[in-house]
Amino acid sequence: MEATINEPVSVPEPLTPYELERGKPMPSFNHAIIQARISQQLLNGYEEEYTVGSELSLDATTPPTVPDLCIYPKTPMNWLDDQVSVSKVLLTVVEIIPPSQTITELTKKAQLFFTIGVASYWLVQPTFRSGVIMQPAADELVFHNDILTDPTNGISIDLKKVFR
Repeated sequence: MEATINEPVSVPEPLTPYELERGKPMPSFNHAIIQARISQQLLNGYEEEYTVGSELSLDATTPPTVPDLCIYPKTPMNWLDDQVSVSKVLLTVVEIIPPSQTITELTKKAQLFFTIGVASYWLVQPTFRSGVIMQPAADELVFHNDILTDPTNGISIDLKKVFR
């Protein structure tokens, strides 16, 4: 006779509309502040060279994705013809790791972006105040509480200011 253990079955929480639409977890307070601070540094230092977008829906990937931040070559704005979903290939993707998402999920996402021509993929890890730059066919670059510099585009951000 086989013994059975009556353990409660954990049922995953239903996905929110945000998570369903974007295919990623709902951002936290820390996530939001970090995203704003990285955006601020990118816009203050590189607005003349690059166009920076936040939460853009990209249909160049399958399935479509919504990175935290996207860095494009300088793109003229067309205020009369807005786009809900963007197919233009970007230079760099910036993702901030939320508590509920694994690094494995995000590194798989990096590989997806590399297949469409993205040159670099930043993973920002709030808990350890660090950032990793991934590139196709290159070793990862790891930065902790220091200046993060992307060799593919020359962009640098100060992680001390991001995590102050």
